[in-house]
Amino acid sequence: MTRLCVTIRFLDARFHGRGNRGPEWPPSPFRLFQALLAAASRNDLLDEEAFHWLERLSPPEILTPPVCSVRSWVAFVPNNDSDEILDRQNRLFEKEVSPVRILKEEPLHYLWRIEPEDQTIAERIALKARCLSALGWGVDLIVADGGVLSESEYKSLMDGYSGDHWSHVEGASKALRSPRPGSLEDLTDAYNSFLSRFQGSDYQRARKPRAFDEIAYAKKGESVLRRGVVAFKLLKPDDDSESWAVFDQRKAMEIAAWIRGYLCDRSKSGGFPGDSEVYVAGHVSQEERNGKTPPRFSYLPLPSLGHERADGGVRRFLLAGPYGGKEEPLRWARQELSNAVVKDKDGVPMARLQPIEHDGVLRHYLGEATTFRTVTPVILPGYDDRSYSKAQRLVEKALVQAGFSVEDLAEPLNLQKAPFYNGCYAPWSYSLPRYLKGHSAMHVRLKWKEKVSGPFAIGAGRHFGLGLFSSCGDE
Repeated sequence: MTRLCVTIRFLDARFHGRGNRGPEWPPSPFRLFQALLAAASRNDLLDEEAFHWLERLSPPEILTPPVCSVRSWVAFVPNNDSDEILDRQNRLFEKEVSPVRILKEEPLHYLWRIEPEDQTIAERIALKARCLSALGWGVDLIVADGGVLSESEYKSLMDGYSGDHWSHVEGASKALRSPRPGSLEDLTDAYNSFLSRFQGSDYQRARKPRAFDEIAYAKKGESVLRRGVVAFKLLKPDDDSESWAVFDQRKAMEIAAWIRGYLCDRSKSGGFPGDSEVYVAGHVSQEERNGKTPPRFSYLPLPSLGHERADGGVRRFLLAGPYGGKEEPLRWARQELSNAVVKDKDGVPMARLQPIEHDGVLRHYLGEATTFRTVTPVILPGYDDRSYSKAQRLVEKALVQAGFSVEDLAEPLNLQKAPFYNGCYAPWSYSLPRYLKGHSAMHVRLKWKEKVSGPFAIGAGRHFGLGLFSSCGDE
């Protein structure tokens, strides 16, 4: 496998980027695509075939020198909002400038995987990279070069680079724009709308580019498996003394069903920002149930842990969104569940939910660590036939279905029937709905190569409190 590499060196230690909220770092692949297109057009080197090829490539890896934020300052600049305010009395306005400082003289690299037969067209893009003179603001002067790297040259670059390595990771919190098919025509149309914004005395605002993808990027070694959560105490519904309601963790799926049922009823009255049938109710097809499901809530009753005399009773509840999910659904759910009284299937009030932010038990589920153990057993996506090796393969399948990668494990999985924690139970003790009865189940210990943030759960019951892990610290 060969790679197209565009290398950029900054002529100033400060990078301003664009906008009032500080620069985009690393500069996005779409920003580079725009700069390449502008430089090629200025030098009469526009090659539409090459740019169409580039916009079809998968998002590149990015190597960046380390940076730090520096003190921002306020500049008074001409008001350029002529498209917003035509009658401008105030000719100057305050603009906060928040650059980053580049700490090492390492260059910035963008690396696309390409097929060997594409080397000729890749070299045409590399030629255009030599025309670049700025990236970001006009004051962010650069020199750039491009080329095609063999596998050995790529490995040598990666081994010797002392900066940061960014790559596309599903669920990561940083989103960078990346070109996609149609970006070239869209940027051309946006530029033409800028050139024709004045028609005599009439003014029409130039449109902004629209054809790009938002790609999740993460820095190597950074914990990226994060998900939004809201946590609640479970209180007795008819007791003004704020007494805890305590439930048997073996009925975790029933407890989860109470909260799910309440939110389903509330979503029917409108106001939920999305498709409540999937996101709230979890109504998915059989094919989706057996594989990686679409974005949805996970309803996670939390057994009490963290003390040698902890009884494992459920006194807290966690509602978790999907990895990389939006905040709006969780904000809606927090508002709906605050002080809500949830009932069982017979309509009997069971608990009142009170929001909490920090808690000694919560940290065992939300902590960042490499080693985790199950609190409630993993319901395997199949039958292990009493074979330990087959059970391991099924747990690996459950990891993939939950969005994890088996390659990120630091050591083989450890499976057992006995619980790891006081107050917890063997797998056969838990109440299961009809569609899960008879499935194999195991308690699992695993260790990641890099730290991972909770909460996470795997297996067929992962959205309803089974297969829930607790962090053990870095053992």
